[in-house]
Amino acid sequence: MDGKRQKTSGEAELFRGVMSLLLTPFDADKGIDWYTYDAYVDWQLSQKPHGLFAVCGSSEMKWLNLQERLALAERAVFRAKDVRVLAVANLHPDPERHREELDRMVATGVSGVVLVPYDGLALDVVKLEEYFTALIEASPVPVFLYEWPQVEPHLLPVEVFTRLVARGAVGIKDTTCTMEGITAKINSAPKAIVYQANTPFARDAIAAGAGGIMTITSTCYTDLVVRFWWAVTQKDEIAAVLHRELVFLDSLLIRGHPQAAKYVVHLRGMEFPLYTRWPVKLEPQVLRALDAWYTCSRI
Repeated sequence: MDGKRQKTSGEAELFRGVMSLLLTPFDADKGIDWYTYDAYVDWQLSQKPHGLFAVCGSSEMKWLNLQERLALAERAVFRAKDVRVLAVANLHPDPERHREELDRMVATGVSGVVLVPYDGLALDVVKLEEYFTALIEASPVPVFLYEWPQVEPHLLPVEVFTRLVARGAVGIKDTTCTMEGITAKINSAPKAIVYQANTPFARDAIAAGAGGIMTITSTCYTDLVVRFWWAVTQKDEIAAVLHRELVFLDSLLIRGHPQAAKYVVHLRGMEFPLYTRWPVKLEPQVLRALDAWYTCSRI
């Protein structure tokens, strides 16, 4: 892959909307349950998201090896057909291997790759910018950035984000969880997609110009998130009701994510094992609360 990718006009518009985060099912031995994964991807697609985020924080990418990440992306691409699939492409412990990893992830057929900072990188802003610029220019597919909370520091300075967009980045998953943070990105690079990861601020963020949603609620209730997206963008009054339900659900999921999301998938009628590699313990009261939300929700 030689030469700088030519960013085409309107490219960002192809990735607007709800990008559903995918969970990874594991068996009792913590191996990937591929049969369930295929069924889950089909289940997600039946809810009509605008795209899938196949290798992400919710998929427990921190605890997956390279071969597993590539296989998850490739299977999602195969099943998604014309639906766009994104995947993180720079998780190898050695940053010197990230160009190779990016090439291999692109070879799975993903529509775009997502880049995250590695631990400590953002302490040196110059190095941060040079690192991302090199990968952006090397990628033959659209590149998105992700302020992944499981590295420190993880937030990108707005001025760096703006320059990376000028160099070819198409968008970012914002995790500042503040309106100030997301509007700063929207205003600094209005042609880029700023995905909102925070459910409580999602309605305000979309109204302010956020181009998409990547929230943990999409792991188990994509159809509700999609309905919410259309309601907000079309200024339908039902948006307030849908947002309320999503906020309630989000407040429960974060108390045991991603195991809590796997439980909700199970509640919705799909057999989905609750095993995780992510060291999380789902407390009985959270299970009871999720049961109550699912029973009482009128959505």
